[in-house]
Amino acid sequence: MNQINTSDIIIKIEDAALNHHLADLEHWINKLDLSDQLELHRHLSRNALQIIREQRQQLAINDGVKEHIIWYDLSNQPWSDAVLAETIAIYKETSWIAIESIVLVALKQNKAKEQQVRHIGDVFASKEVTRQIQRWKERQGL
Repeated sequence: MNQINTSDIIIKIEDAALNHHLADLEHWINKLDLSDQLELHRHLSRNALQIIREQRQQLAINDGVKEHIIWYDLSNQPWSDAVLAETIAIYKETSWIAIESIVLVALKQNKAKEQQVRHIGDVFASKEVTRQIQRWKERQGL
């Protein structure tokens, strides 16, 4: 697909998302080549990304594309209880590794609070999360 067509489609995707036209949103995303779909998160507004994240279960688009969009959107928000809660909910629903990386970054950057770390440990059981929780505890003197 040439650059002009891709740019035009991205504009249509943005417009469909912002107007909550899910059928059009799905249609235009699926018109793009998969490689362009996987880069879509870089071209959409924060509002469009949020709408796609919120409507993810209703959209028949590639799961990898959903994963990229949701990871990008959540990882670019300030860390908070709300971001953690949504990250956990999505992870429980999908088990996407990219979603797990959001909590790993929060742990590594000491953004997670003690209560959040306990909650992360209850939900995410990978070796890397367990390792990062232990390192977080060591840095906190716990």
